[in-house]
Amino acid sequence: MILSLNSFLPEDKSREKHDIPVTGIPFDMSLEELTSLTSKDRILLYLTDFQNMEDRYELPADLTQQSIAYGTGVQRKHLSQYLNDLIEEALVNERKAHIQGMKQRMNGYYLTPAGFARASSLQSRIGDVVVPVRVTGRLKEMMVKEIDDATSVHITFCDIVREAIHGNGLEMEVLETVEARKREALEEKEQDTDVFRRALQTAWRDGRVTATERFLVEELRKHLNITEEQQRSLESEIIKKLAQDHMEFRRIYRTVLEVALADRVISGPEEAILEQLRRVMRISRKEHEDLVKDAVASVCGPPGCEKDLLEDAMKLLDDKGDD
Repeated sequence: MILSLNSFLPEDKSREKHDIPVTGIPFDMSLEELTSLTSKDRILLYLTDFQNMEDRYELPADLTQQSIAYGTGVQRKHLSQYLNDLIEEALVNERKAHIQGMKQRMNGYYLTPAGFARASSLQSRIGDVVVPVRVTGRLKEMMVKEIDDATSVHITFCDIVREAIHGNGLEMEVLETVEARKREALEEKEQDTDVFRRALQTAWRDGRVTATERFLVEELRKHLNITEEQQRSLESEIIKKLAQDHMEFRRIYRTVLEVALADRVISGPEEAILEQLRRVMRISRKEHEDLVKDAVASVCGPPGCEKDLLEDAMKLLDDKGDD
């Protein structure tokens, strides 16, 4: 047996832990504690970064299903079930609220006190896990809680876990792009949502959706990975806007009727304008009749004038028919 002077020298511990090359740790096994986390654990870990949400009127967009799915790496089709399980376990709250940067109210998710306690314990355990990180071609041993400080961007524990699960290990160069990739993914998703919103607006344009339109909308929803919750929210927004527009159309149509009836005679040009306006504004026959009665009552002077005015106004439908 050959001995060297180095055999009798004390071990040099002056170097930081993350500067020590990893040579003897099996690469996959060293990441096992991260990659073995359940989907529900990853959701809890993700939500740990959002505290005191229960008193906020407007919730961050990071708390929607879309953002949670991306942040945790959990597939959208399974996310709802995992969230429901966590809600039943009293670990997560679900609340419909205004979401930052979004027009429609949506469901937001955040931790209960019990959920935060469990997530904090999980975060402490994960933070102390030592994993190999490839830095400029060399593997370095780092604790999970040290990785954020070693990057130029903000990296959460959930980002690290997601990258460990879906990537080929942890690479510092790839971790540096986490925020940029998240922005790109969410922008792409927002573009898909806009496409779907326009399709819904087209389907609802006439105030009703046919069976064929419903089928095409459903196929598009699946293709763009739009959740049913998102569709309900978007449709609610569109229908509300249509209702508001229709009420405004009714108000305008009645005003025009009153102007036309002011001289107690509806002339040929007035008749053509009213009929065109009625069709454009999608005023039904029943609505026209009701609005005519209201307009007549508003502009009519002496008793007995209503009959002639009503007869003139109703001729619009008798002559032109209904849509």
